[in-house]
Amino acid sequence: MSKKLLVRFTLLLSVLIFGNTAHALTIKIGHNNTSYDAATAALVKVVFERSGYNVSETKGDSEILLSMLDRGEIDFYLSAWLPKRDTESYAPYKENLKLITALYDDASSFFAIPRYIPRSMVNTVEDLAKPEVIAKMNKQIILNQRDKILKSQAQKAVAIHNLGDLGYELSVMSSAEWDAELKKQLKNKSWFFTPMTKLHRLNLTKKFRLIKGTEEAFKQKDTAWLVGNKKTEKKIATHIFEIISKMELSTKWVAEINQMVYENDWPHYVAARVWMASHPYTVEYWISGE
Repeated sequence: MSKKLLVRFTLLLSVLIFGNTAHALTIKIGHNNTSYDAATAALVKVVFERSGYNVSETKGDSEILLSMLDRGEIDFYLSAWLPKRDTESYAPYKENLKLITALYDDASSFFAIPRYIPRSMVNTVEDLAKPEVIAKMNKQIILNQRDKILKSQAQKAVAIHNLGDLGYELSVMSSAEWDAELKKQLKNKSWFFTPMTKLHRLNLTKKFRLIKGTEEAFKQKDTAWLVGNKKTEKKIATHIFEIISKMELSTKWVAEINQMVYENDWPHYVAARVWMASHPYTVEYWISGE
């Protein structure tokens, strides 16, 4: 970053740091216990803290957090994938809630398969039933235990497409075990597939492609929303509420933050601050009054 641009960015952040420092309020954020929600929450947290607010985080499942949001026990939930994945969880509470900003579009999950496996052999989920594919494919569908929503979707996909009858089964493991197993299988060019979200850091590497035909289970092409309780808008200074209403991201940006976390062993909060420093024009758009 040039010196001129760095100075400009510092001045922009001063609006957040000094523009509203009199607040002693605590903003309560709820999010799912996934790496991508942790990255998004960290960005929102930085904006609030630099605006003079304290911030607390609660992690949990969508149903629990949306219920807490409805009762006012948290102020924001991120992120609700609508209109598909989280529609049933969101529906009972929508009268008291408000969709504040579309954090990122094309929120989707899918079965991912290494690109070195020929598309002519495996392109759709039906191809997993080919005898020649069954003979070569690792029957363990490795899954990171941290993402409970992805686990639920993967279980549904296995059931809908009768993958269990073909010998495939989910193998849930810790984040470290999943990462090690993934590296090993890629190095050996093994035939395997794994559930993945569009926001995962591995999508930046272009080493994977999605297996088509699982839309019913994975509910693809959602928009991830920052959701608030309607009473929250009265609790927060107007110009700060306007800032978070403009916090548009992308699946690529969230993946970039998670890549920094992975490569540097940083907390998401640190990676979010570094990411903001390298995207000054985006931050300028968020905090500008235009």
